[in-house]
Amino acid sequence: MRTLLSLFDRFCLALAWASGLIAAFVMTVTFVGVVMRYLFRKPIMGGFEMIEIGMGLIVFTALPFMVRQNGNISVSIVSDLFPPLLSRLTRFAGQMVGAVLMGFIAWRVWLQGERLMRYNEVTMELRVPKGLVAQGMSVLLVVAALAFAICAIEALLRSDRAAQARAGRL
Repeated sequence: MRTLLSLFDRFCLALAWASGLIAAFVMTVTFVGVVMRYLFRKPIMGGFEMIEIGMGLIVFTALPFMVRQNGNISVSIVSDLFPPLLSRLTRFAGQMVGAVLMGFIAWRVWLQGERLMRYNEVTMELRVPKGLVAQGMSVLLVVAALAFAICAIEALLRSDRAAQARAGRL
């Protein structure tokens, strides 16, 4: 089980690196597009579409790693006062809500991708199928939902001492 979890974490890390590479690509396209437009009066064909798709992919490829690193926002005004068992249960419930929401959004994005594929929707200049982009993002949302579910199970099983040490409280 530990090996599968380690492989999943490495996969999430690889997705985060891919997100960084996509961000570098988007920045390069933006810079080159501006230089081409103002110096040569010839913008990059499809530059806007590359940036538009890239921005979406940056978010969805980084999401699973962010979830696994507990980088999501959490408010702990009252929860720090909870007894250990209740604290674990609330962390579990919060992570499961995240998993369910990511799963629901993934399902809806997948259906939208199917709709776009059915109507043969493509981008204007590069002719990239919009449905494939949407369904790719849907798959990444499923990975994020799985990351939330794993974090939920870990929150339930983790001892409170380990959780506090990880948060830097001990």
